[in-house]
Amino acid sequence: MKDTWGRLLSAVALAAAMLVLVAVLARPPATVLGQPSSQIPDDFPGLRVRGRHLYDRYGDQVILVGVNKMVIWTDRDGIPAFPEIARTGANAVRVVWLTEGSAEELDIALTNAILHKLIPIVDCHDSTGEWSLLSTCVDYWVRPDIVAVLRKHEAHLLLNIANEAGEGVVSPPLFRAAYELAIRRIRATGLHVPLVIDAQRYGQDIDDLQLNGPYLIDADPDHNLMFSIHMWWPTAWRGTAVDQLVINEIAESVAMDLPLIIGEFAHKGPGCACCIPYRTIIEQAHLNEIGYLPWSWGPGNRDCVEMDMTEDGTFDTLHGWGLEVAITSPHSIQNVAVRPEWIVQATPIPTPTPAPTVSPISGPDGLLSLGRPVTASSTESDVLTPDRAVDGRLDTRWSSAYSDPQTYTVDLGATHPIARVILEWETAFARQYKVQVSDDGEVWADVVHETDGDGGQDDHIVAAHGRYVRLLGLERATEWGYSLWELWIFERDDMALPEPIQSDDMASSEQPDLVISSIRWLPQAPQAGDAITFQATVRNIGTSATRMDPPVRCLFQIDGETVAWGELRKPLSPGWDAIVIADHGPAESGTWVSPDPREFIVLAWIDPTEPGDEGAVAEALEHNNMQTAYGKVCPVAVQSAPVPTALTADQEATAAPQGSVDATPAHVVALPIVETVPDTPERAARVPVGPIVGGVVAVTLLVLLVIFRRRRA
Repeated sequence: MKDTWGRLLSAVALAAAMLVLVAVLARPPATVLGQPSSQIPDDFPGLRVRGRHLYDRYGDQVILVGVNKMVIWTDRDGIPAFPEIARTGANAVRVVWLTEGSAEELDIALTNAILHKLIPIVDCHDSTGEWSLLSTCVDYWVRPDIVAVLRKHEAHLLLNIANEAGEGVVSPPLFRAAYELAIRRIRATGLHVPLVIDAQRYGQDIDDLQLNGPYLIDADPDHNLMFSIHMWWPTAWRGTAVDQLVINEIAESVAMDLPLIIGEFAHKGPGCACCIPYRTIIEQAHLNEIGYLPWSWGPGNRDCVEMDMTEDGTFDTLHGWGLEVAITSPHSIQNVAVRPEWIVQATPIPTPTPAPTVSPISGPDGLLSLGRPVTASSTESDVLTPDRAVDGRLDTRWSSAYSDPQTYTVDLGATHPIARVILEWETAFARQYKVQVSDDGEVWADVVHETDGDGGQDDHIVAAHGRYVRLLGLERATEWGYSLWELWIFERDDMALPEPIQSDDMASSEQPDLVISSIRWLPQAPQAGDAITFQATVRNIGTSATRMDPPVRCLFQIDGETVAWGELRKPLSPGWDAIVIADHGPAESGTWVSPDPREFIVLAWIDPTEPGDEGAVAEALEHNNMQTAYGKVCPVAVQSAPVPTALTADQEATAAPQGSVDATPAHVVALPIVETVPDTPERAARVPVGPIVGGVVAVTLLVLLVIFRRRRA
């Protein structure tokens, strides 16, 4: 009896030891950042992540401690909020932003944050709880004018890609694949700033960050990522051990070396749900060297004003939990925040001021518009300003925002007879527009009404008088804005067009610029096992045509892995579209097959420029060549078996495979789609938990069964 129980206890101890061993082996290895493979240039002046910490260019650790400020909805320039926030001693501010904000407004906000010794963490708030808007945020961050602003401030900046994208229905593989694409698109612009990724489920799913974080770090060529958890967790707070929950989750993240920041929290949740243990949050953040940013400075929390740290946005009106977190707690912002010397000494690049009114450029008599003051309803970027459409050059232009209507107004300085108006359109032209004149800039008379514009040069003979001439864009012909190389206004209708002012590098500026305007697939609602064919609409928004030699390739990738490609079949002229159909693939097939129902992301990439690719085209912009779309493979519909019918010999010869877009026979290869993560030594070392644990349990049960049978015998 004693011997039997001894054997039993030994078996149980052995099984327990095996389970512990499996747990240790199966644990994801700590992520080590700052590897030699990082592509951050040595002279990059900004912040970088190593291990779970953030460091500056001098190698000193930076712990981000500050507040959230809803800049986009209140004071878009950050004034007067930023100087008031700075009084707390904060070293950071999360600049809540929307894609409606212009590049100029963003520049001003970031400049003012840095001016007041705050490290800006700018986020895209459009995506709150909306997974589909992740790509909208990325589109905004890769816009050339926005990229120019971010580069200007890259020495001080972090970029929070998308606020709380995902409402709790996004699978881990889809989350991972979407953010891999987001990282790749942003890095393709040349930006090396730290990227911050929010958890899904409105920023609350820390388990998702712990699961996906190591993979996304590997996917970033710069290994320069941080992960933001928003500690709202509305159901968890009703338990009795909420403080311990905070402690445990932070400890788990620290143990796996996850670069974490607590991006949002308050004393109450959305809708004033009670109660969030903010004291434990800031204490544990401080003890574990993790940054934190309470929500929010205020005012502006309409669904729960108690979440406002201040009454009116000033330091002197800090109250309640806000006063405690900012000032009075031993772990408050004022007591733990440390400002790096470089932010203390920072002198931001001044924000450009509007160009002063200048005297007209000397031109031929009768040419009224050259060098005159101009205004516009919007400007796409600070290099496409209104004055560039009256400077006499055909290598500079004005471009508007991507919306209707838009206006462009020239002040002639005095009332003149107006006999001729010539518009030199860029690729982004107007389908419908008016040319109007006015004596006072308020009451306008139509002199031209174009309803079917086709771009190029529009030459209008008119009979009018006025001081102001206005272009009123009513309908864009493209998805872009309105763009003019030059607007010529003449006093007489017999005048010849003056010779344009030439620049030394004008010839070199003549380049194509390829973008993806849409992605489609057939069948449109695929089922598991269907062969899916992808196609992309490619547009040339540049100033010259593409060439046939070398051919221009378009890659199609699923969750980061190339599954098919096609080529442009002819030169693509400026302003024209072409459809590229995938007709080749890794296995001599231009189709993709998913054997199982799943969500997927398809990336179309025209003129890929990864190492080893051939046939790259010299373009005006090299980082706007990607576009993504979201799709779903559905389960196979249950149908009654069809009555088989025999095909004739001719029918067999001409039958096209399912999913192809033409009648050319093709092999359909079922590509195994798994979690698409790059092969790394760390990943190769990971042990699949499920099979091993199951095996251990089975062996343990078998041992116990044998022991008990012997005992009965």
